Amino acid sequence: MLSKKQTTSTSPLVFFGTGNTSLEALQCLSEVFAIELIVTKPPALNSAGKHFKNSVHQWGEKNSIPIIAPESQSELAKLISSRVLKSKLGIVLDFGMIIPARVIDAFGSGILNSHFSLLPRHRGANPIRTAILRGDLKTGVTIIKITPGLDDGPILAWAEFDINNLNATILREELSKLNCALLPEAAKMYLNGQLDLINQDQSEITHTTKTTKQNGRLDFNKTAEVLERETRAYASWPKSYFDDNGQTYIVIDAKASAEVTPKGKLTAKNKCLYIGCELGSLQITSIQLAGKPAMEATSFINGYLK
Repeated sequence: MLSKKQTTSTSPLVFFGTGNTSLEALQCLSEVFAIELIVTKPPALNSAGKHFKNSVHQWGEKNSIPIIAPESQSELAKLISSRVLKSKLGIVLDFGMIIPARVIDAFGSGILNSHFSLLPRHRGANPIRTAILRGDLKTGVTIIKITPGLDDGPILAWAEFDINNLNATILREELSKLNCALLPEAAKMYLNGQLDLINQDQSEITHTTKTTKQNGRLDFNKTAEVLERETRAYASWPKSYFDDNGQTYIVIDAKASAEVTPKGKLTAKNKCLYIGCELGSLQITSIQLAGKPAMEATSFINGYLK
């Protein structure tokens, strides 16, 4: 972990990002660097069919920072090459587009990326979910200098974080805080030539996989331990759900239990709510019927399992 002491830098940088995690990084970087340009995804359509600008775009406009929103890699390369940039450095986080070599080469010091895993473990787009699903005890944030490949650039700095049975929503929030403590200082030290680049260990590489809605459907032929990890990993999306007697239920919070109950059926025992699976059951502490508010297990038992 690097020193948290930070001083304002006159160095400009270009920021690439789209999501809320990007916004949090952008805000903490803006306290140390001059943001010369923001690169983000174009406005998207909402459920009402209207275009809306993402939070990074909105923040840039509010702070009078130039913004470009390319729809493709070729458009991105064209827009960057057409500008005279003072920035030697770019920083990317949750941008949503692979940055081509032509754009990377436009920056004398390259482009840095914050990846929310301990690289080379969990390369790819879902490192937080994957760390939980695989039962990792710790994860972290790794700062790399990007290449045209997938999260394979050399490492500048990293910080570890104990997962402690957190779900993906809370873990993302904690890693974002960790990133804000690490990234600005790492970028500043890198520009000052104070950090060595460390090549990733090829023997330790693992990759994430794409998450689909179907991943959220609970399979009660799996063990209680595996299903508990799934409820934590899919807490924000797609959420963990199952059907019983024609009703869809969403499991908000649960833990593995050795209690044996009928597989795939909701059961109340000693004022606790269980659903049976392989090698025990899930003890559900918070549950939601589709289209209704979430409720604590005791409320559900009293209202639906009397």
